[in-house]
Amino acid sequence: MSELAVRYVRKTPGRELTVTVPKGSVTRVQVPDDEAKAHLVTAMLKARCESDEELELFGEPTSALPWRGRERVRAKIGAVSPIVGLMTNLNAWENISLPAAYHGHPPLERVAALAYEVLGAFGADADQFFARLPEELGVLERKVAGFVRGLVVQPELMIFDALEDGLSQAECRHAARFEAEYRSRAPQGTLVYVDTGEGS
Repeated sequence: MSELAVRYVRKTPGRELTVTVPKGSVTRVQVPDDEAKAHLVTAMLKARCESDEELELFGEPTSALPWRGRERVRAKIGAVSPIVGLMTNLNAWENISLPAAYHGHPPLERVAALAYEVLGAFGADADQFFARLPEELGVLERKVAGFVRGLVVQPELMIFDALEDGLSQAECRHAARFEAEYRSRAPQGTLVYVDTGEGS
């Protein structure tokens, strides 16, 4: 069996949800509803689970992780998700550079170079993009800003949470660039798309 980036189990009355994501794969996970999705994505992002859940990340049971170990695992994970939305009082550049400013690395020059590169791939004028507040960005643009912010930490696992929600058909086609942009920077990285079966 391939080494797993994620193993997750949630047991509720009458139902058990099991998710396995092989390391280095592109995996699409469909869960029953928004509640199940929120539990799964939150558990992965926090490297912590509730009493009715089991979670292993990169082969490590998160229930046994001390605080420093949990932070080390969390640092390997990026996400485009409403759970880690943009801060409304910060412009796009401040949101994108926030992890680097908080942790002191990577250098902001490297963050800027990454942002210009990725935004250019999406056809955006970076200087204009940076100056805008989240409320001034479209849905796809907010997802792009969150994606660039996620790339700053060079994640081994990238989570796309309901990536196409709120997008037009044309924007959904444009959003296909997310995977290519991540994969070009992390050829051995793991991508997991999480969505629900509701409305399908």
